Amino acid sequence: MSGEPEVRAEALQRSADGEPYSARYGDVYASRAGAAGQAREVFLRGCGLLGEDARWSGRRQFVVLETGFGLGTNFLATWQAWRDDPRRPDLLHYVALELHPLPAEELLRECADPRWHELARQLAERWPPAMQGLHPVWLDAGRVRLLLAFGDAADMLARLELGADAVYLDGFAPSRNPRMWSPELLAQVAALCRPGARAASYTVAGAVREHLCAAGFEARKAPGYGGKPQRLEAELRQPASTRARAPGPGPGTALVIGAGLAGAAAARALARRGWRVRVLDAQGVAAGASGLPAGLAHLRPAAAGEGLARLTRAGLAWLRQTLEEQPAQLQAGDGVWMSAAHARLAKLAGHAADWPPQCLRAAEADACAAAAGLPEAPAAWWTAGGAVAAGALCAAWLRQPGIELRTPCAVHALGFDAASGEWLALDARGQELERARVCVLACAGDGERLLRASGLLEASRKPLLRTQSGQGFVVAAGELETLRGLRCGVMGSAYALPLPPAAVAARGLDPAQRWLFVGATHEHAGQPAWSAEQAWQHVGAGLQEWCAAPGWPRALPAGALGFRGERTGGADRLPLAGRWAGAQGDCPPGLYLSLGMGSRGLLLSALAAEIIAGELEGEPAPLERDLMDALAPGRFSARRGET
Repeated sequence: MSGEPEVRAEALQRSADGEPYSARYGDVYASRAGAAGQAREVFLRGCGLLGEDARWSGRRQFVVLETGFGLGTNFLATWQAWRDDPRRPDLLHYVALELHPLPAEELLRECADPRWHELARQLAERWPPAMQGLHPVWLDAGRVRLLLAFGDAADMLARLELGADAVYLDGFAPSRNPRMWSPELLAQVAALCRPGARAASYTVAGAVREHLCAAGFEARKAPGYGGKPQRLEAELRQPASTRARAPGPGPGTALVIGAGLAGAAAARALARRGWRVRVLDAQGVAAGASGLPAGLAHLRPAAAGEGLARLTRAGLAWLRQTLEEQPAQLQAGDGVWMSAAHARLAKLAGHAADWPPQCLRAAEADACAAAAGLPEAPAAWWTAGGAVAAGALCAAWLRQPGIELRTPCAVHALGFDAASGEWLALDARGQELERARVCVLACAGDGERLLRASGLLEASRKPLLRTQSGQGFVVAAGELETLRGLRCGVMGSAYALPLPPAAVAARGLDPAQRWLFVGATHEHAGQPAWSAEQAWQHVGAGLQEWCAAPGWPRALPAGALGFRGERTGGADRLPLAGRWAGAQGDCPPGLYLSLGMGSRGLLLSALAAEIIAGELEGEPAPLERDLMDALAPGRFSARRGET
């Protein structure tokens, strides 16, 4: 992402008339006749979103694309109009571009209508850091989904995947910011629009109308607002090119194979959209590695533009959206502390300036110890994230209405009924267990076995996945003298975290005590399994920076609870999330994978679920196109000649 204009938060300024003003562009943010009125009369009315015959009436989903978020006035007006309309769409997606996001307090202070103040407060509370990329914000119980695309408008449009029903062409005047109104940018906008999409703007500049017409819109002038004689309305007739996502056919039936984190997240995402979901698992809920009492979800500290750093930031953002709807008892601690002595962090200082402090910051030993609740600590990096009760979260996701759990239920192969267009889950005798229009494989290492057993992956193909064993332990905090006051997750080459209350309750542990989870080993396949005592010493060695005198106990405490599991990661260390098309692209439609999370199942499962649900429903993709391509199962299908 080098060479792009830099995303930076900007403080709001004032014109001589006291209007919100940008010195960078020499222009005000909205009409002097009133920002709220302009939002309704120019943008909402111009896109046909007001009145009894509003274009979104009765729709399952509706997608708005805005080219300049600014003060958020158009978004707040649209959100309020959605709330006021009894025939509103079930799900409102609002994708907004912004290169210079304002601070959250400015958004709240500049709220253009007192009736929107509560909405502005909710937005300000969830406002993301000013970083290049996509930032999800769920509002109104997840029925209003704001996706902020921070970055240069042309660059971000090229990375988006969506199908817009309405476009707000907003931004500073064409004479002040010509890049926002260039023919190339407007052609990209048109390519992301569904047939019949409407666009609106305050400007009727001749060049803008010409560029819109060249991009496939039919543009016309309409009566203006606030002293301006005219405004612009346009409708997409025939785009010069298109890559718009079409809306899906609507909810149906889905099978999810696997009741771990990946399967539970996928089932929840579909059920929330009205799908009837049956989850099948041979062992039970969170029976594999997802059943660990707790884990850490955190950013990968690296250059902010590095692929895995971007992926983990996105995963954390989407996980946080789902956690907002869950009890606080599922979480513990604020952030994760990583020892600066860790080899992977040795070069981080050179990239620290890429990250805002609410994502990543350094601290000296004393400050780190005080924040983590320890008597001593090393110099460390704090990164956004925290401890989450993994098994309890998995169970909570599966309680979403619309999900039916069937376990134990072992699936030995898949079949496809071409007559009905349904996928079949088959038992060991080839008998049908369940059938549905959509099937999601979310069963870790067993997912690849199912593909091969079903003839959907050639035996000669290199493995898609690889598996590694690991162990961890729950211990009473009093057994680890120097960690007994631990308030958040800490990491060296191993980790320790305070057990969230939900995990304590799920394991039947004494709630009057404090409990810690420590782990985890990485045991190589093909080698003898480690004993619990060996694993305990290995974890202790990985936490040595955090263990001041008297240090790590040599013997495994008598009351410790051990956990052993297998992490299944992608062969290229990245997950597989999305539609499986087969080696030659000949797989029937409706088969999706959510596999290969490795040690990041807690962090990435919600994101993978949104990728799959978004593809099925034709909703805006939760990631930029390059990251979507990096996770697509088809990346393996495209590798010809592998043996």
